[in-house]
Amino acid sequence: MIVFDPAGHGPAKCQGMLSSLIVPRPIAMITTADEDGTVNVAPYSYFMPVTGEPPLLAVTIGGRRESEPSQKDTWRNASRTGELVVNVTTEAMRDKIEMAAMEFPAGVSELDAIGWHTTPSVKVTPPSLAESPAHLECRIHEVLDLGTTGVAYSTVHLVVCEVVCITMDESICSPELRVDPHALAPVGRMPFPYFVQAKGDSIFELERISFAEYQTLGAHPSEAS
Repeated sequence: MIVFDPAGHGPAKCQGMLSSLIVPRPIAMITTADEDGTVNVAPYSYFMPVTGEPPLLAVTIGGRRESEPSQKDTWRNASRTGELVVNVTTEAMRDKIEMAAMEFPAGVSELDAIGWHTTPSVKVTPPSLAESPAHLECRIHEVLDLGTTGVAYSTVHLVVCEVVCITMDESICSPELRVDPHALAPVGRMPFPYFVQAKGDSIFELERISFAEYQTLGAHPSEAS
């Protein structure tokens, strides 16, 4: 048995181990805007849905750049405006994910280097990414500051956001509001430097039954088919 004791390792190694085992993780490609309207784009895979009423999601946003002791653009912009957009990262965006993750200088938009485009959001100021087929427009609901202040791979803000509007392309969602996972083709994070594509045979179905149905089937749910 291999034992990993966090007490014997630094923040980067501990985070790397968590990132290697808590997989696959969906990637929130977050757009925010600074005081001058410059759009910042960055991928975040420490990201999850929380509840449906109110509709909340949570994302861990680093508070400090890795290369220098200054705030990350996403956190600075989001904390100032209280708004951000989570753009679902899909197959069409996969080749530019790591470029979006680069620490560009403050005030420089990743869009210029990546070649992505924006489209106006419905209820929040930051624009959405045109390359993504699904956008969750958010307002910050609550922030929990965690980690050790000023330490890279440790200083983080757990940001709980209320989703105030969702816009989707008709190619991935039916008029009955059912999202087609095959058409969505989302990309997820695996241990660095790997990713995973939810597409084709990697998507499969499992039946869900109630406990009452389970008892009726004599503890053999497979007989239901």
